[in-house]
Amino acid sequence: MKLEGRRILITGGGSGMGLELARRLADNNQVVIAGRDEERLERARSETPTLYAHKLDVTSDQEAQAAVTWLKGEFGGLDVLVNNAGLFRGYPFSADDAWEKSVDDVETNFVGALRMTRLALPLLEASREGAVVFISSAVALAAVPGFAVYAATKAAVHSLARSLRAELGPRGIRVFEVLPPVVDTGQSRDLDVPKIDPGVVADTIIAGVEHDREEIRVGPVRQLVPLARVMPTLADRIVTRAVTPSD
Repeated sequence: MKLEGRRILITGGGSGMGLELARRLADNNQVVIAGRDEERLERARSETPTLYAHKLDVTSDQEAQAAVTWLKGEFGGLDVLVNNAGLFRGYPFSADDAWEKSVDDVETNFVGALRMTRLALPLLEASREGAVVFISSAVALAAVPGFAVYAATKAAVHSLARSLRAELGPRGIRVFEVLPPVVDTGQSRDLDVPKIDPGVVADTIIAGVEHDREEIRVGPVRQLVPLARVMPTLADRIVTRAVTPSD
């Protein structure tokens, strides 16, 4: 699938991996970065004037529906939806604020992607070659203490991508899933572990989509995927070590 002349929406596109992806695609496509922070969006757009920006909270039905309506009116439709908006944070499941954080994590990481995909379906189906890109994670494949809810949301995204790939394929909509390790963004700033540059992830996504790799494994996740199938306990230890700061 060539990423040229496409109408692309990237949620959570105002910073980090989403913004790096948007910048790489902006010259040859109509790319909209969407997010909750209008100042961040405007700053990103001023640095890359070929980008378009739109305020969007993926946990809001009203804002999500308004964004899809705006896309149809402004660009005549949508070719690629990148479900990148998400919260990355670890906390003990027994913490006093764990319930509030858990609800936010589920609403943003999973329900938000579900909502945007469902609302965008008519536009994607009308596209010449529609596609959805889900951002999953290495932790979707393993048990990770301290990141139980985050891992669960990404495991749900992983499962959703697999099932929708089978369901939407006959309707002409491609479904891609990206599985990165810990990415060096603002959300992981306080996590003292090895991280991958967001630009590397963006380049891998573009290459994966253009080569029709439905499951795009980034960096060390390439080796983790088969290992998680045959030796899940070892995969658990590897991923836990990857998100646990050394003493």
